[in-house]
Amino acid sequence: MGWLNTLLFLLLPAVALLYIYIRHKYSYWADRNVPYVPGRLPMGSLQGIGRTRHSTQLMDDIYKQFKDTAGAVGLYMFVQPVLLLCDLDLVKQVLVKDFNSFHDRGMYVNTRDDPLSAHLFAIEGERWRFLRNKLSPTFTSGKIKNMFLTIREIGDEFLHSFDKYAEGKQPADVKAMAQRFTCDVIGSCAFGLECNSLKNEGSKLLTIGDQMFKPNLAQMMRIFFTLSYRKLSRKLRLTQTPPGVTAFFMDVVHSTVEYREKNNIMRPDFLQLLIQLKNKGTVEEEVEESFDKLTMDEVAAQAFLFFFAGFETSSTALSFALFELANNPAIQEKTREEIKRVLAAHGGHITYEGLKEMTYVEQVVNETLRRYPPLGNLMRVANQPHHISSPDVTIEKGTMVMIPVYAIHNDPQIYPEPSRFDPDRFTSEGISARHSHSFLPFGDGPRNCIGMRFALLEVKFGIAQLLSRLRFTVNERTIVPLEIDPKSSLMDTIDGVWLDVEKI
Repeated sequence: MGWLNTLLFLLLPAVALLYIYIRHKYSYWADRNVPYVPGRLPMGSLQGIGRTRHSTQLMDDIYKQFKDTAGAVGLYMFVQPVLLLCDLDLVKQVLVKDFNSFHDRGMYVNTRDDPLSAHLFAIEGERWRFLRNKLSPTFTSGKIKNMFLTIREIGDEFLHSFDKYAEGKQPADVKAMAQRFTCDVIGSCAFGLECNSLKNEGSKLLTIGDQMFKPNLAQMMRIFFTLSYRKLSRKLRLTQTPPGVTAFFMDVVHSTVEYREKNNIMRPDFLQLLIQLKNKGTVEEEVEESFDKLTMDEVAAQAFLFFFAGFETSSTALSFALFELANNPAIQEKTREEIKRVLAAHGGHITYEGLKEMTYVEQVVNETLRRYPPLGNLMRVANQPHHISSPDVTIEKGTMVMIPVYAIHNDPQIYPEPSRFDPDRFTSEGISARHSHSFLPFGDGPRNCIGMRFALLEVKFGIAQLLSRLRFTVNERTIVPLEIDPKSSLMDTIDGVWLDVEKI
């Protein structure tokens, strides 16, 4: 039994040291007199996340518990300290006023082993500033307007895809159909690919999307680990992007770029703009060639981001909007009246200019994004020590800061009766009466969503296209109120959104 005694002799000190280390980590906020949610292994303060609770629901509970007594509250991701902001002035301070102290999101980037991770949403520091400056001109009104013709062509197919449900009096899963629409739009506008998701009721890109946005428990644990221990994860050569997704996208982008360059093909899409940044370093025709150009891996990473950011978030917003319109017939009719009035003024067609005139449709979209923000929490990381007064603490360099967007959007002190769908909250008078940072579906400050205008255009078009010809009611198959799927990384429902469809 000597070997057992030796083993115990070696293990007991290691276990004791581990216990002391964990206890020290979980006393971080108490040592600084910051109100906090206790942590315990394995998930820290986030017990049940991804299994029984969605991350937005967890943060909503914490926000409600502390918002009236603390400007911020400490919690733990694994054993790493995270500061959750409850005060809107503090939110504004982090996102805008003191942006230089919080200019990174703290995402995991591994350019060597996970090249698709090095996209604009995740990269940090000077490389982020470089890419943001390079990519910003690709989302001007003129560039987006050039892509609108593609959206309109696919919109006709989207409308006709509801025919069989209306004629057969069968309920339609509008989330699945919205995914096919946005997949076809983004596939075409990003890569010039004809995905034909609407015609075929599915595509390879949709399958790839499920791998990204519905991670299993093991994948979620891996994501949290790489976020908590970024340097160690890079040394261990860990990846977040599933290998099949990386292989698919790298092949699609490389082969498409090679084909276009070989055959001198030009298309009015996002990939063409990225090719210009790779070859010339700028998308501005009057600007001379730049020495700062994108690499092929950077092109692939930005195309990857554009597809997934535009595909899933837009389809989520569109499906939730259609549900709320079906669940509120009077609001649906008011929305339809505006759509028909604007269409009549534009020759019966949905035009780029006409969509801008649909102010009530925009209010519907904004109220949908309030109720169901695609990104329910925003993340920032302190790039340098930064002192805040409430609570009185210095946020140390490297500390993660979280902004609970869903909780803020559903705070009854900001939005009375938050579960009620009311587009009139977003009249100009309603907006000006609230705090400037009470509505954050696209973030704010220099690091807000670069594709915001494209996403809003896509969702507004989808609503206008469908409501001009169809009437929606909620099918009994839909669980009301909607239940959020805890396994989804974005806002998604359990068992879909099923609506009955009637032609007008």
